[in-house]
Amino acid sequence: MPKLSFQYVRHAIPETLLEFLVRRFRYHSVLEWEERIRGGHVTVNGKQVMPGHLLETRHRIIYDRPPGPEPAVDARYRVLFEDEHVLAVSKSGNIPTSPSGKYWANCLVHMLQRERDLPGLRAVHRLDRETSGINLFAKHREAARTLGLDFQAGRVGKGYATILCGEFPRRGVYVSAPLRDARSGAVRIRQEVHPDGRPAQTRFVLRARLPAASLVQAEPLTGRTHQIRAHAALLGHPVCGDKLYGQSEEAFLAWVQGGERNGEERQLLHASELAFAHPYTGKRIELRDAERELVQLYLGKGEVR
Repeated sequence: MPKLSFQYVRHAIPETLLEFLVRRFRYHSVLEWEERIRGGHVTVNGKQVMPGHLLETRHRIIYDRPPGPEPAVDARYRVLFEDEHVLAVSKSGNIPTSPSGKYWANCLVHMLQRERDLPGLRAVHRLDRETSGINLFAKHREAARTLGLDFQAGRVGKGYATILCGEFPRRGVYVSAPLRDARSGAVRIRQEVHPDGRPAQTRFVLRARLPAASLVQAEPLTGRTHQIRAHAALLGHPVCGDKLYGQSEEAFLAWVQGGERNGEERQLLHASELAFAHPYTGKRIELRDAERELVQLYLGKGEVR
């Protein structure tokens, strides 16, 4: 099994290798991470160290994952666009784009590599495991580099359909609130609004009323981690089903520790639009994927009005 590699960036408070792994990767307990470190499955700058090793910025941490079972996923997908350079698919709401946590073989990029005989396939961007919709991949390094630069420069248009809790305002809402990694509380994978964060802007437009919720179109004008989810929660209308931003830290940690996760109870966020320049022809490719399944998941409770 391939190794996972991370370059450490030191936070304000110094931390040990064990503290970092427990904080950042909660799919193993303290005892499990300690056993893996002592067993030589985790190295720092190519050397085996003890759990109490103090980390410094730019330390390279490599985790040689022992083989083991992975959670089940919803492997359904539909091809939206394909040529010899790129592949765009619509994914389900229960599979990560790339290796994450307990998922390695059961992630979309590795599944597509196997099923479509595309060993060089690369994910150009990521969707959260519970976010369905359009996911773009490059078939070789040059296409991945060109598309990656376009994403970084904000030249790729993105639109999301989402169901937000509560009655969203009739008019559109524009949010400009900088985001950074959370530095307080027990859950550090969250993003928090803070003046020292990176600029983040999102436009929300109401599309339809639902019982106790609203179907909203969200356009992220920047590309920050969890941007739509964090900004929606800031407005007091978190994404329905969002365990990280729609409930307390205690409830989220209890859910993480709860074992098998139910893909039907996912966050209701769907990547519905993607527009990008083809990495070789320069032609503008515009993809759309209707959010019917997203609405159907919610509409056991009522009808759109």
